[in-house]
Amino acid sequence: MERDEWIKSERARRIVGFVGGYLIEMGVMTLEDLDRGLEEQLRFAAQGREMRLGEVLIQLGKVTPEQLKLALNQQSLEETRRLRRALEHAQKREKQKK
Repeated sequence: MERDEWIKSERARRIVGFVGGYLIEMGVMTLEDLDRGLEEQLRFAAQGREMRLGEVLIQLGKVTPEQLKLALNQQSLEETRRLRRALEHAQKREKQKK
């Protein structure tokens, strides 16, 4: 695998679980679109205008409010699943200690 391909693959792997990762998985934007959104988010922050990434992506026309809502719902569902698994694992360990 060439270095550029590895970097792109690694970056994509690291965004799993974040709203940008869900939007890319949904096929509504690319990794390059995400980069642009993050750059714009930093520009706004430098101007004292804190904006969430989703707001920036909507403003740039990269996603629609409906697409963002779907991605945020997916993110919430997955986080809930992860937390449930962690709680179940902790409860099993606690039972084993007794």
